Amino acid sequence: MADAFAAIQRGDGASALRIATEILRREPSNARAQLAAGIALRLGGELAAARAALERAASLDPRDYGAAYELGMALEISGEHDAALAQYERCATLRPGFLAAHFAGGLQRFRRAQWNAAIEAFGRALAIDPQHVESLVNLGQALAERGSYPQAIAALERALAVDPARAEARHALGWILHKAGQAKDAVAHLEAAAAIQPRNAHWQSDLAKVHADLGRDGQALAIYEGAMTLDPHDTAILVAFGRYCVSREDYARAAELFGAALAAGGTDEDGLPMYAAQTLLLLGRWKEGWSAYRQRAPRRRFETRRAAAGLAYAVPALAEVAGRTIVLLAEQGLGDTLFFLRFAPQLAARGATLAFAGDARLHPLLARTGLFAELRAASAEDENSAGALLIGDLPSLDGMQPLAPSLSIAADPSRVQSWRRTLEAAGPRPWIGVAWRAGTPADSQAHGLYKAVPLEALMRALAPLGGTVVSLQRHPASGEIGAASSALGAPVIDLARANDDLEDGLALVSQLDRQVGVSNTNVHLAAAAGGNGDVLVPFPPEWRWGAAGLSPWFPNFRVHRQGRDGDWSAALAAIAG
Repeated sequence: MADAFAAIQRGDGASALRIATEILRREPSNARAQLAAGIALRLGGELAAARAALERAASLDPRDYGAAYELGMALEISGEHDAALAQYERCATLRPGFLAAHFAGGLQRFRRAQWNAAIEAFGRALAIDPQHVESLVNLGQALAERGSYPQAIAALERALAVDPARAEARHALGWILHKAGQAKDAVAHLEAAAAIQPRNAHWQSDLAKVHADLGRDGQALAIYEGAMTLDPHDTAILVAFGRYCVSREDYARAAELFGAALAAGGTDEDGLPMYAAQTLLLLGRWKEGWSAYRQRAPRRRFETRRAAAGLAYAVPALAEVAGRTIVLLAEQGLGDTLFFLRFAPQLAARGATLAFAGDARLHPLLARTGLFAELRAASAEDENSAGALLIGDLPSLDGMQPLAPSLSIAADPSRVQSWRRTLEAAGPRPWIGVAWRAGTPADSQAHGLYKAVPLEALMRALAPLGGTVVSLQRHPASGEIGAASSALGAPVIDLARANDDLEDGLALVSQLDRQVGVSNTNVHLAAAAGGNGDVLVPFPPEWRWGAAGLSPWFPNFRVHRQGRDGDWSAALAAIAG
């Protein structure tokens, strides 16, 4: 047995297996021989046989921590991570002082994003050996993922005190300093890591991002180009470089990079299809843009559900819809649904019978367009119907005109009168509706759906216009209406209740003299009512608002754009111009 384990230590799995097999021929119940055979088989890549031998070893000697650990390794290599974790934790219970088991269990918890459990496991490993660099590095990364940046930085500094040349520790410390808002301190560590491993394209890409965040465009661009040279097909690098190009308003290069990432097999994990669609549509490359938009996550989920029911999903050409019933399925929010339905008249003009399956709040408005034979809530039956068509796919129908005006929807007369009385009681004209926030911060990546303008600066910009300012802001935070009134120098009337019913929202915006703020459902309602307004567009702009000038989709709306540096001052000054 000593010879077998010595051969394993030398990496000579063949000799170890030969010795263990001879012992097992004479002593089939020798647990240590089964363990040696299992390790040797694993070293030789024979995972199924290794697992069987290691399971026999563990069964023959349930108290052998080594058998549990080695079985965990074989299971992990085979991709059976839950079973591997159970063996690592069993090993750690059998021998609490065995560092490798705690470390391996910590890695398993880290891969599951179970940060607290990973931190505890790495902490147990470090209690055994406070200078175990791998545990310190992974502890630092787990702490950072939990948001505990000071502790993460301390752990990585401890790792570098033990091994100053450890590239992984150097890179991790630099990246975490960047995440903690210490970009200038991060650069030296990231550069040191990149110098140790100059062919690590991902590390080069990370270094480029930090330079970009520091406004060092020249360095960032050169390093991104270098990372691309090292690995021109890496989707993460392509996406990172593409996002950098967007930040420089180089939308053409960004579209090229996002397209290459899609071609290389990139998915929507980082919002890739939406990045590609966003840039292409910003450039007015409609056919390519809508093709990329077809890869959006809601559509893929829809296709998966159809496939589970044994049904294919195909978008027809416009010339093929005559005489067919097309069920238009809403898949997004109210504003987006209104936006995409602007393409529905082209289907009706070609002889299609249209049904709408979606949010009931839209039904009375859509009924007045005269386009739809039926309006109903979406159901599984609708999703599985032969004529089902996601509204987000409408622009991509072959033969569809690439630009279409908003639907025209008249407001309900009785509600118009009611809201007019409310506005007259609120104060003199002009009546100005305002909204300063829409979406949630999580929507900002790729989709551009989160928008926010500094409230008090916006109100100061409105002050010279006079009249009466009414708030259309959905769910204003506590104190925001008071802060708005103070900055305006006059009362801001909270009419957020109009958002509770689209009929009220349409009637109210139809009576406003002006609507100012970020894009939201009320902008789509104003367009449907034939109104206009001033839209404040964050940088980078969402595709509907174009890269410059007026929006091709909302030609009656003035567009005021945030600067690349995040400055709103020029945009807000233009409101009163």
